[in-house]
Amino acid sequence: MAILDLFKKGTEKAQIITAVDEAFNIEGDMTRQMMERGWWRNLLFFCGEQWIEWYKGASTFRKRTPLTPSAAPVSNEIRDFVRAVKAQLMNQKLVPRVSPNTNEYLDKMAAELGSNLLIWMDSLNEGEIEDEKEKLITCMCLFGTGFLRTIPFMDGGDWFVSKTGEVRTTGDVVTENVLPFNIRVSEAGDSLRKKRWVGLQTLREKEWVEDTFGVKITRGDPGTAIDYQRKLMTLVSQVSLWKGQGFSYTTQETQASVRDLVMFREMEFKPTKTYPQGRYIAVCGGELLSKSDRMPVTVEKGMWFYSLVDFHFNYVPGRFWSDGGVDDLISPQNTINEIDKSLADNRKNLGRTTVLIPAEIQLKRLSDHGDQVLVLQYDGQTTGGARPIFQQGIPLPQQTLDERMINKRQIQDRSGDPKNVLAGEAPSAHASGRLTDILRETAERGHQPDVNRYNRSMCRTYKIRLLEAKEVFTERRMIKITGVGNRDKVIPFKGADLRDNTDVKLELDSGVATTNAGKREVLMDLVKEGWFNPQVGIDPAIRQDVQRRLGLAGFTDPTNVDMDRAEKENGMVAAGNISELFTVKLVNGKVDINSEIVTDDPLFKYDNDLVHYESHRRFLLSPDFLELVSEVQAAHAVHTDIHKVRLDAKQATEMAKMAAMAMASKGGRPGEIGGAGAAPPAIGGGGVTQ
Repeated sequence: MAILDLFKKGTEKAQIITAVDEAFNIEGDMTRQMMERGWWRNLLFFCGEQWIEWYKGASTFRKRTPLTPSAAPVSNEIRDFVRAVKAQLMNQKLVPRVSPNTNEYLDKMAAELGSNLLIWMDSLNEGEIEDEKEKLITCMCLFGTGFLRTIPFMDGGDWFVSKTGEVRTTGDVVTENVLPFNIRVSEAGDSLRKKRWVGLQTLREKEWVEDTFGVKITRGDPGTAIDYQRKLMTLVSQVSLWKGQGFSYTTQETQASVRDLVMFREMEFKPTKTYPQGRYIAVCGGELLSKSDRMPVTVEKGMWFYSLVDFHFNYVPGRFWSDGGVDDLISPQNTINEIDKSLADNRKNLGRTTVLIPAEIQLKRLSDHGDQVLVLQYDGQTTGGARPIFQQGIPLPQQTLDERMINKRQIQDRSGDPKNVLAGEAPSAHASGRLTDILRETAERGHQPDVNRYNRSMCRTYKIRLLEAKEVFTERRMIKITGVGNRDKVIPFKGADLRDNTDVKLELDSGVATTNAGKREVLMDLVKEGWFNPQVGIDPAIRQDVQRRLGLAGFTDPTNVDMDRAEKENGMVAAGNISELFTVKLVNGKVDINSEIVTDDPLFKYDNDLVHYESHRRFLLSPDFLELVSEVQAAHAVHTDIHKVRLDAKQATEMAKMAAMAMASKGGRPGEIGGAGAAPPAIGGGGVTQ
């Protein structure tokens, strides 16, 4: 049955199972495909298993015994290459930002909430997502193509007891790395979005499948169908011959282990005219476990995503599967291994002197003061007086060592120069942090397209995570994040709070200084320029945004608490709640210093009038404010005017005091200038301005 028949309505269960099985075998023998792409080879070199070869006759791996036993090299530059690429991609701290769909204030608040949600999800399970990213980058380097899958995990989250007494979980969103060995894709298309369908097959315990889907698996998979995964697990668990132990993999597996494992196959289909929401099918052991007329990731506003996101290392035009970075390093690694073996063998020869004696010799044991030694004896008359010749090994030429260094440097250059900031231009011990940043940026500039490509794919992953969270997090739950000024915040959240704001972007948390030395220099320069001096009058919101872009987001600003309180009041007004907003009665249509209080707020007298006034003023001028009812608009305008009156009164008081001090210094009387003894603003108490 053709795979396209799955798009027809009313397809029978047996036909669906047959079509899925054919789809997973559409590319032929998977093990042969892996060998042609070099995935096994790259994986074995990364593990240090260079003496293993593929035996076609038995369709398995076997140890390649060298003709002459020799010392084994211990240098694995391929592993260092993978670690360097991993450090280059993971050292950049990416912060998710959700863009609002409109300029409405509530949409902006929902977008900020979505950003906080993604940051909180990154911290779940002790930052488990970072481990998955590390595995992904390793797969990119070895295989050329890596995959991250994001799916709802309804068995995760917090446990609770429902009203009926049933134990349930809140559900969770899981992002995990998937080995490319398990992926099947349709032949047409050189990108994942161009594929009409994608498939995923994994080894699962039969008991888990039966308990999860409530079916009885009676038909097992043949051993060859799951053999490639068992080969992989066995290969990476072996100790290499290079490390002192032989490779002991055998094709004999216990029948019990085969019976306990089943092949769990899933297929996702992109939206079509027949199925506008896509389709999802799960099959195992001849049973149809799930058939849904929608994709695992909800289709929103015509935008659809597979649950898988592909990451590529070296693109090849016209081909989906990319080349790994290790492909070009096999040859220099083999050269380094050969030189290492020659060095080890030659070193042993240098320590063993060769003795050439022109006659037959005899060994005689002698004793001298309790010490026993072996003496070589020969007849000098029969040799014509010739003496023995003592020869030592000849060291390898310098050319050999230079060749090893050239190959090693070639691998380092391909990985972004991990050993030096710049080859031949390493900074001195007195180099500044900024100079180190400049040199590091120059060294990594050649890999910037690779970094940007990784970030684009990671951005798609975060968008899928947000879409899944919107669907899974249906109940109210508390998310914990680090807020402005490096302070902890606890925010209530449920999926409906996003208001369909799911446009995600990833931004670098630090855009100027990347090293600690560079950050310290920037910080000291800001201190000298009075950046953190409240008297300078820099807007707190602008100050915090600049500090974030400079990589100083953790610096605590004393006005953060006032900004949070002012924004909270703006949010209350936007929601139409003015019951707790401090307001007074107008005198002749305006706020007076002695106006009568209508709605009191005990904390109002402690507010920073300058910070609150600027925050409320911006909200008053925004388009969102015009959509509020007139009663709410009038109350918030009065509240803002109160801060302005208090601020003007205190500034007048300060000016009068300064003028009085100037008059006193000239010999005048302090009370001569009116207002020098003016009282502080009476509305709401004393207050704080700066």
